[in-house]
Amino acid sequence: MDNHHDLNYYLDSRKLMEKQLINKLKQSLPPSVKLIAYNYSHAGTSLYALLQRKQQAKTLEWLTLRLADHPLWLENAQQLFINFGNPADLGSLAKKLTVLFENPKVEDYFYKLTPSEIAILQFLDACQKQGMIWAVRLPEKIFAARKQITLDLKNDFIETDLFLGNRNNLNTMLLPVEAKEYQAELAVLFGRNLLFSKFARSRLLRLLPTNQWIQPVIKSGITKGKDWKEQIANVYGQELLNVYKKGEKLSMNL
Repeated sequence: MDNHHDLNYYLDSRKLMEKQLINKLKQSLPPSVKLIAYNYSHAGTSLYALLQRKQQAKTLEWLTLRLADHPLWLENAQQLFINFGNPADLGSLAKKLTVLFENPKVEDYFYKLTPSEIAILQFLDACQKQGMIWAVRLPEKIFAARKQITLDLKNDFIETDLFLGNRNNLNTMLLPVEAKEYQAELAVLFGRNLLFSKFARSRLLRLLPTNQWIQPVIKSGITKGKDWKEQIANVYGQELLNVYKKGEKLSMNL
């Protein structure tokens, strides 16, 4: 009985902290910036926020904000970091956010999504709807460390082997893919938290679309009259689509 009460108390406290944290974040943002989506960790030790900035007739800009009490394991990730400090001290957090957005250096963290990046997000979305995800095979040292050793997105990640696999069980389907330009784009999106990761067996790192983030991004960035398949083929090669079609057929038989 006591354990059940303690669990309910913890969950209620966590929900309240999350609500207060998000409200404080919204209140601290400049008028041109708004919160589009966020992820709050189960332990309450980190929050990822997708922010959007629209200035007059300019192209939409995005920013990945990370509030946490520990360093990120991804090197060369395009994320703006704020040390959580004491999560209960929301007044201190508000001051940090205000100072942060007044700093000119914050401009370095805003990014615009190109048509090819939007096409990749559509491609990733299509893959997951067919029960497929992308994965890379990490070096043994980095895999064994489980985020205690940094993964350099500009070097380590690009040198890994890339695969298209079954979302639920990579053992049932794992197709090797050679597409370094595409892999470099995945690294960028991963570094912006538009993809998140899960460790799997055989040194594999599963890369899954952050759905509550990519859906509004896709919706705001789709260009009428442009087909994502055509864009993928033109920019990264027809072979990438051929692997997708092969995986699609294999998935139907699993």
